Amino acid sequence: MAFKVGDIVSLINGTETGTILQLEADRAELMMDHGFEEWIPLNELVPRKPLPIGEVRSKDRPATRLEKGRAQAHAPEQLELDLHFESLVDFPKNFSAHEKLQIQLKEARNIIDRARRGGIKRVILIHGVGQGRLRDEIYHLLERMDRLDFFDASFARYGKGATEVVLR
Repeated sequence: MAFKVGDIVSLINGTETGTILQLEADRAELMMDHGFEEWIPLNELVPRKPLPIGEVRSKDRPATRLEKGRAQAHAPEQLELDLHFESLVDFPKNFSAHEKLQIQLKEARNIIDRARRGGIKRVILIHGVGQGRLRDEIYHLLERMDRLDFFDASFARYGKGATEVVLR
């Protein structure tokens, strides 16, 4: 495979990525995402295309104006969004942890904005239990937003892994 300076690459046997700074016969110097430079054999690298976050589309988002009109005609009392990454994109393994979190937070912001525009007063964000990183980031996001209250959603329906947002 032909690499060139400036290419973004991933390591075959790891989750690290980096940018090629210089090339020699059988190895490349990379500026790794963690900020250090490393020499890596070329046969351990695979090309990776940069992901523009703004172009990611949610699977459940209406694609056409007609579908948007139908969605508004049947506006529910509340919106529910599953933030488990596998439910947001088609190929979840192609994203770094940082990209995943940014997409999840963007989707949370978008559904709250959509609820406000549609006059919907209640949003359920299903984040799961896990280690609590996504929940903490969702709470941090919601704390910075105006005209809303949030709290743990119904334990009977969602368990510990959901947050209910009430828009004022």
